[in-house]
Amino acid sequence: MPRLIRTSVNWTRRITDGVFDGIGLRPLGIIVFAGSVALLLYLSNLQAGTTRSQAVANAQLIDHPARVASFVTEVFVKPGDRVDVGAPLVELSSHFIDQRLERLDVQIEQAINESKLAQARLVVREKRWLDPRTRITPDAPSLRSPTEALYAKEIEVLQTRRRFLLEDREHLTVVSNFAGIVASVSWPGKSVGEGRSVASIRPEFADEIVAYVPAATDPATIAEGATAYILQPGSVACSRPGVVLRRGAAVDEAPPQLNGFFRDPLHGLPVHISVPHECRLGVGQVLTVEFLRSVS
Repeated sequence: MPRLIRTSVNWTRRITDGVFDGIGLRPLGIIVFAGSVALLLYLSNLQAGTTRSQAVANAQLIDHPARVASFVTEVFVKPGDRVDVGAPLVELSSHFIDQRLERLDVQIEQAINESKLAQARLVVREKRWLDPRTRITPDAPSLRSPTEALYAKEIEVLQTRRRFLLEDREHLTVVSNFAGIVASVSWPGKSVGEGRSVASIRPEFADEIVAYVPAATDPATIAEGATAYILQPGSVACSRPGVVLRRGAAVDEAPPQLNGFFRDPLHGLPVHISVPHECRLGVGQVLTVEFLRSVS
């Protein structure tokens, strides 16, 4: 049996050697030939004013901030969940709003009482201006109207602040403003400052394409406004051209899905490209794009 196996291996080797002899190349020669062809195609692209590059469809995370400083009391979603517009994300406590409302109520009541007291004092003071013999007031303006207007303005400001707090109290449930996938969400008990994000949503479809090109790429090819096409677009809408929006200032590491055959990280200058109109690309989708050198 071992002799039979050796015979089969030798027979296969003679056949492959015959094939290589027939085309006049050995395996190493084939590798060199293939590399030469690839280099020739690359140089042809450069001469034609085009550059091809690996790219990934991307979308910016959409943060959902808290309208007031508070802490999370309930969480309705988890990372990875798909949500629609209006879906509840987290519930915030009304504890701090209630405290501020109580303080404002005290300030409003105090301002009203101070206004009444100030008016009463002015009345008493101005009565002393009366001449007992003629029973007329001296030639001096009354301060009652300006004082009343001053306190009225202060009370109006406090009541406006109170009204805004009541509106905030009605929006303690933070809802999604976009349809997409939950990327991150706060946990119950977490304190959040006013304007701080409590959840992030990743849109369902990409809003830009990020290509990673060699740093030595001709700047005119990837200049702002240059045209870029998706190779093998898969739809008519995606076959339309996109334009370069901006490019990075330094070489950066590409996302993992663009790693090489041996999982080696890909590095390149990030170039941000617009998504063609009505083209639907999944976030993270790997693409190949071709830049056309802008003609001046």
